[in-house]
Amino acid sequence: MDRILNVSDTSNAAIHALAFAAARGGRVTASSCATELGLSPSYLAKVLQELVRGGLLSSTRGAAGGFELAREAAAISCLDVLSLVDGPLPERSCLFREAVCATGGCALKALCAEIAISVRRALESTTIAAIAASFA
Repeated sequence: MDRILNVSDTSNAAIHALAFAAARGGRVTASSCATELGLSPSYLAKVLQELVRGGLLSSTRGAAGGFELAREAAAISCLDVLSLVDGPLPERSCLFREAVCATGGCALKALCAEIAISVRRALESTTIAAIAASFA
């Protein structure tokens, strides 16, 4: 069976970086965040710039510069981040990569729909503020 939820490394880094920023008062530098998360500073800087373009962060250049949450952490859901970085959640009607049911309709279609609804609800209700608590 194929993965039910496939989160890219970029989305994972984005969620963690936003949570780290929230735990640090809403503001971080790319280098401090990269060090804390064990990521390449140049890679994380690109991820953070994508979050700036998407309106989840703002950036300031210079020696005292960095990245700041553009909204309250409690107002940013994991679904917001995943949708920005990876696009809309995929619609799955079968757990196999390619449908195998001879009838043309997946025997697990109802289960797939139920899982999709549960995943969406969980991502919508999990905020960056909630995740930030793990960095405290």
